[in-house]
Amino acid sequence: MRRTFSVFAVLLAGAAGVAGLAPPAAVAAPAADPSPTVTLPTGDRVTVRTAPDGRDTFEVQPAADKGMARALVHLRLGGRDYEVPGTALPYLGRGLDLSLFDVKALLAGARAPVDTATFGAALAKQYKEDSARGRFGGQGLFAGGVRYALAGAPKRQAAQPRSVMRTVSVDATDIAGKPADTGIAFLYNTDDGDTLAPDENFNYFFGGTAKFSVPDGNYSALGVFWTTDADGNPTELRFSAQPEFAVKADGGVRVDAKRASSKLTWVTPRPALLDDTGFLFRRAAKTGPALLVDFDAGPGVPISVSPTSTPVRTGALQTYPYSRLVSPPGPGTPYEYVLQKASIGVIPQQRYVITAKDVAAVAATYFSEYSSLGLRQRSGMFSFEDVSGHPSHPIQLPRKQTEYVSAGPDLAWFGGFSKYVLPGPFPGWAGGQHEQFHTYQGGSSVTEDWNRFPLHPAGEVALLPLNDGRAYTLPGATRAGDLLRVAITPFSDNQPGHTGFGFSGEPRDTITGSYRFTQDGTTLAEGTPQGATAAAFAQDVAPGPSTLGLTIDAGRTGPMYRQSTATHTEWTWKSQHVEGVTLPPSLYCGRGEDGPDRACAVEPLLTLGYAVGGLRPDGSTLSGPQGLDLTVGHLQQSTGSPVTAATVQYSTDGTTWQDATVTARGDGVFHAGFTATTEAFRGTDVSLRVSAADAAGATIAETITAAYHVYVS
Repeated sequence: MRRTFSVFAVLLAGAAGVAGLAPPAAVAAPAADPSPTVTLPTGDRVTVRTAPDGRDTFEVQPAADKGMARALVHLRLGGRDYEVPGTALPYLGRGLDLSLFDVKALLAGARAPVDTATFGAALAKQYKEDSARGRFGGQGLFAGGVRYALAGAPKRQAAQPRSVMRTVSVDATDIAGKPADTGIAFLYNTDDGDTLAPDENFNYFFGGTAKFSVPDGNYSALGVFWTTDADGNPTELRFSAQPEFAVKADGGVRVDAKRASSKLTWVTPRPALLDDTGFLFRRAAKTGPALLVDFDAGPGVPISVSPTSTPVRTGALQTYPYSRLVSPPGPGTPYEYVLQKASIGVIPQQRYVITAKDVAAVAATYFSEYSSLGLRQRSGMFSFEDVSGHPSHPIQLPRKQTEYVSAGPDLAWFGGFSKYVLPGPFPGWAGGQHEQFHTYQGGSSVTEDWNRFPLHPAGEVALLPLNDGRAYTLPGATRAGDLLRVAITPFSDNQPGHTGFGFSGEPRDTITGSYRFTQDGTTLAEGTPQGATAAAFAQDVAPGPSTLGLTIDAGRTGPMYRQSTATHTEWTWKSQHVEGVTLPPSLYCGRGEDGPDRACAVEPLLTLGYAVGGLRPDGSTLSGPQGLDLTVGHLQQSTGSPVTAATVQYSTDGTTWQDATVTARGDGVFHAGFTATTEAFRGTDVSLRVSAADAAGATIAETITAAYHVYVS
C-alpha cells in the first residue's frame, strides 16, 4: 500500500452573521469529512487530502496484494495526478485511456465504463498473457481496437506550437539488451511544462523506438523498463534518463536500459532486508507544471538508475529513492530503516552508506488491547514536492520496535497508524492515529507512542517550528473578531501532534457523539458529527467579554475496542473580541480565497496528557498501586495562564469513584497515586475522572470510560 495520510485540512462550515449584541446564530453545521475517496477502474481505492497550501497527499489501497497490480506508479502530467497500477501501465494509450486514472476527475464524479470489482483481475490476467508473448495490446480485453475511457473526464488541449513540429525518436534497448518492445518513454519540454498535453508526454517502445512529435525547445527524456516473472510479479526496474537536450530538427536520443547501471543499495549500520522500495523522478520546466514519475516497485524489487554528472541548466531536476528495510528474523527488539535521499540537478550513483548521523533512532510503541494486523505509513516530503505519499505496510500489534528514519531539515515526515484493517473487498484504516508534518535531527534518539491509552479528545499540534510554514496546522479552537472556530478530535492519544480517527469507523462499530457550545450558559451550537474526523464547527459569538463553554461526548464500541470506549469532556474559558492578531506560518485559522487565513488568535482551552506508569503495549498494567502522570497545558500558541490545580478520581466498576492522591510537580505536571486491584481472571478496567483549572478561570473536566486495564500477574 502507498501514499497514505497527510496533513488534515479540516473544512469548517460557515457561520451565520450577527448584528451588534443580538443573540448569535443558533446552530453551525458540523464539518464534512475531509477524506474524499474514489475507486479506480482496477478496484484500487484512492483517498486525496489537500493541505491549505494546495499540496496533495495520496492514500492508495491496492485491490491486489502482489504482482504488477500491486506495483503502483504515480504520474503527474500537465499538472494532473494519475495513479496507475503496474498492470495498466503498458496499455495506456493503446486500450486504456489515461483519463481512467485521473484522480481528480474521478473525485469530480466521472465514471469508468467497467465493473471495478472485476476489471482489475481481468487486467492482471491480460498483463500476464501479454507479458509472456512480449507484446501488449490488441488481444483479449483489447481485441478489435477496444478502448476504455473515462466518461466526463476533463479535456485539456496542448499549447499551440510556435515552430514547426519535429519528430523525436526516443531509442532504447531493454534490460535483456534487445530493441525495446516493452517499457515506457517520457518526453518533457523543460522550457514550458504546458507545451505537451498529458497523453503527449509518454509513448511506448516498439522495435526499440518511441516516437514523439514536438516543437523546438529544450527537453528531457526518460525510459522506464521492468521485467516480471511467470506469475506476473515484478523482478527488476530500471530508470534511464537523458535529463537535458535540445530539439532543433528531427532526431533521436537514446535511453538504453543498460545505461541504468547504478543499482540502488543501502549500506546500513545494522543488517537489514529490503522490504519495499521505489524511485521518484521529477523534472521541472522554467514555467508550467512539472513531470513526475514515482514508481513504487514493491517488496524487494531491485532498482537501477542511470547516473549523470552535469547539472541541468534549464528548469530543475530532483530525484530520490525511498526504501523500507527490516531486521532479519531473530530474538531481540525488531527494527527497521525508513530511508530516502534527495538529489538536485544530477542523478548520483545509487549506493548510499547510512551512518548514525544520517538517521534518527525512534523508539516506537504501537498500543492495541487486541492482537491484530494493522497498518503503518511513514512518508517523507521534500520542499520541492507539491504531491507526496509513500508506501505503507502491515504491522503486527501490539508492538515495540526501533525505527531508523532519514533525517534532515528539508525532509518533513508525516503518516499514520491503523489499529486494524477493515474487512471487505476494499480494506480501509480504523482505530488509529494521524500525525502532523515533522522533521528529525540526525543522530538524535526520540520516543513515539501510538495509541497509548487512555485515548481522549485533542486538537492538532504543529510539530514543525512555528515559523517554518511548509505545512499548516489547524489549532483546536481559534477566534477571529467574533467568529469562533473549533476542531477537536476524540480518541486521540497522548503524543503531541497525533490525532485520532474521530467519529468514523466501520459497520461493526457503534460510534456515538455530540458537541454543545455555549456562551455565558446559553447554547449557541450543537451537533452530532458522526462520520467526521472532528467535532468541528464555526460560530459567531457576542463581542463582549464572556465565558465560553464546550462539551464533547464520544463513544466507540466494537469487536476491536475495549479500552477508552467513551469520553465526556467539558471546557470553560474566558474570551472576548479579537482584532489585529496573526498566527505564525505553521498555523492557520481556515481557508481563505488567496490561501490560508491566519488572522485569528488561539483560544486558551486547557489540554490534558496522560502517562500511566508501567503500561504495557496491550493497554494493561499490574493490579495494585497505580501511578498516573498528568500534564495540564493549553492549546498551542494560546495565551494561557498558569495551571493552578488538578484532581483525579478513579473507578474500577464505572459507578463508584474514589479520590487519588495528587501531587503538583510544577509546570502543569501532576502525579496521581492510587490503588486499583482485581481478582478477576480477565482483569478489570480502570475509568478516570480528571479536572483542572488555571489562574484565569479556564477549566477542564474529563471522564474516560475503561481508560486502561489492570490484571493479576
